Amino acid sequence: MQNIFWTGFSNDERHTAINKVNSLISKYGDIVDFHLFSDISLSMTIEIEEYKIDKLYDELTEIIGIQKTECLNSISKKERTIYLNLTFADGTGNLKIEVPSVPG
Repeated sequence: MQNIFWTGFSNDERHTAINKVNSLISKYGDIVDFHLFSDISLSMTIEIEEYKIDKLYDELTEIIGIQKTECLNSISKKERTIYLNLTFADGTGNLKIEVPSVPG
């Protein structure tokens, strides 16, 4: 069975976009792996039943820009893997995480 690769982008602030996408995916499947690439992009692996893929894609297009793909029109309950690469328009490539000083 062939894996599915989607490429998307968001103009939202990074944390907002991640929360929206995460909430939506959790309605249909599970995020089993993810990797952040500074503040530029995020790559995630999604496991989902095949018959839910078209609905997930349709709802994703409402919150992020996503590369056009054909509908599966499947009724199968087989598990499929989707690899989603999400790019953030406001990314700088220079993510800095401030660590607060801890007394003691």
